[in-house]
Amino acid sequence: MRYLAAVTAIAAATVLGPLTPASAAAVPALGWYGYAVTGSTYTSTTADWTMPSLACTTQDAYVAIWTGLDGYSSDTVEQVGAEAYCSGGTADYFGWYDMYPADPVDFSSTLKPGDHLEAAVTYDGAQEFTVALSDVTRGWSHTVNQSLAAAARTSAETVVEVPANFSCAPVQTLAAFTGDTVNGSPLGSQDPVKVTGTNPHIIVSAVSGKTFSVTCDGLASP
Repeated sequence: MRYLAAVTAIAAATVLGPLTPASAAAVPALGWYGYAVTGSTYTSTTADWTMPSLACTTQDAYVAIWTGLDGYSSDTVEQVGAEAYCSGGTADYFGWYDMYPADPVDFSSTLKPGDHLEAAVTYDGAQEFTVALSDVTRGWSHTVNQSLAAAARTSAETVVEVPANFSCAPVQTLAAFTGDTVNGSPLGSQDPVKVTGTNPHIIVSAVSGKTFSVTCDGLASP
């Protein structure tokens, strides 16, 4: 899971714990907005979206959008996605994958707001994973095979992640997800759990089949 592009390692404490009364407060603290699926063993997740534009109105603003396995109720992650990160008053856009506890890896291919992205994580057996990110607009694609022996595969997620002080332009769609599947079936058929952070101005829609959206109403965060 990504928080800031400048971070080169992710502490184990940032992994999202299970939704129990003792740990529920960790969910909004991490700024996740989207859906998670638990209760089984998961082998794949997919999601498509259009990269939003990020206005650098607050220091270190970022939007990370991803799909993946684990991280919600386990201490590994197998994720792929894209991020916009404000550095020096302008936003940098890039794709990445994360196989925690290894450090996340950024892709060097050009990514711009408005690009249509397709992402997938697949478990191939024998602790082998394939993570893939394609920019349909620009015509590039990255597919990476990685091993992760400790992977639990106890959850699947599709998430927009932002900092606590995030604000946006007067109503902005951060991600309109399509093609969202878990184990090859539509997200909506998996009894997904809505995950929301502390910012009441960021709204996660209901799931309809393979689609849902995350929007910001433009007001400053609390």
